[in-house]
Amino acid sequence: MKDYTIAVLGCGVMGTAVTSAILSTSFDEYPSKIICCNSSEKSSNALKAKLTHPIVEYSFGAESNKNAVEQADVIVLGCKPYMYKDVYEQVKGGLSGDQLLISLLAGITIEELQVFSPYVAKVMTNTPAQFGCGMATIAFSSEAEPKYEQLVMKLISPVGKAIKIPEKNMDAATALVGSAPAFCLLMMEALIDGGVRMGIPYDTARQCAAKVMEGTGKMVDQTGDHPAVLKSKVCTPGGTTIGGLLKLEDAGVRGAIARAIEEAANISKSFSKK
Repeated sequence: MKDYTIAVLGCGVMGTAVTSAILSTSFDEYPSKIICCNSSEKSSNALKAKLTHPIVEYSFGAESNKNAVEQADVIVLGCKPYMYKDVYEQVKGGLSGDQLLISLLAGITIEELQVFSPYVAKVMTNTPAQFGCGMATIAFSSEAEPKYEQLVMKLISPVGKAIKIPEKNMDAATALVGSAPAFCLLMMEALIDGGVRMGIPYDTARQCAAKVMEGTGKMVDQTGDHPAVLKSKVCTPGGTTIGGLLKLEDAGVRGAIARAIEEAANISKSFSKK
């Protein structure tokens, strides 16, 4: 696809994160125009203040957004999941039936999204995407996969890393990819609090905790080792680390985190039933 236009319907947190990631890189088949669509002039003006690029245009309101969709070859759906039917009603007059739809919505199934187009790529990513260190999982409709897989991978990979998965795994990926940054931040906050409790200044503790989590993630990714193997290498017999780990096990931290993923996945699954 050459000289194509993207319309982003809903430039909130995730819509903006994906758009920012695309704008921060370059690749073959790069879009010629991205139209960022919001519901109000206020939100559109706020977006202009933080997202500037020669190929970006801005739109707000139902009629303007419908016009943006008429121009689009690719539609990125970034609204809240419960809003997608209302958004469809607003822009359906601009749909051609052969546009590629990239959905960032949790829970909503490919079948439901095909009201926009048969060509659907369902994407789950996360807020670190805006810094190019996010993660994305992608499931395709049977119509979209042979025609648009390469393009979607090029558009979404700039968030950090993108992998293809079956749609049946997307609710779990919503929890593990989309929700888990909040779980990590809760853990990071606890690490910082512990450091502060033991006398480390807050800013120093914050930098240490953030770098520890970043480095640990990179170590798991690059070695390919099971986390338990890497964890065992930190534990000296009778040492500080094993003592701290046993406290975490006593408190059920491992099970609580796993159950948090389970609960978030179940909530994601429930969205398609509403």
